[in-house]
Amino acid sequence: MTAEGTWVQGDTSPDMVGVLHAKDSLTTIIDLTSAASVNFQMRKADDKHYTVNQPADVVGSPADGRCRYEWGVNDLSVPGTYWAQWEVTFNDGKVQTTVAREIEVRRQ
Repeated sequence: MTAEGTWVQGDTSPDMVGVLHAKDSLTTIIDLTSAASVNFQMRKADDKHYTVNQPADVVGSPADGRCRYEWGVNDLSVPGTYWAQWEVTFNDGKVQTTVAREIEVRRQ
């Protein structure tokens, strides 16, 4: 997943966009053709609870593994270091989660 980056407290743009890769290979793209859903998940580095755990959109061909999450109004309201990942649930009920990547929300 490409997710490293910095956002500013209170922003709602640009969207979080990622190409989902298998945990064991950063060159193997997760084919989302048989995905029932994809969630974007984000939590503060020192917290066990998600700040964001919401549905994401598949962008373009599902075989390309590209997803987008549009920030909600309060998603980036608290500055700090966060871990972000994508959770894919397939039609057969299996779940695959990407490697978490660090993002930063800086103060305005």
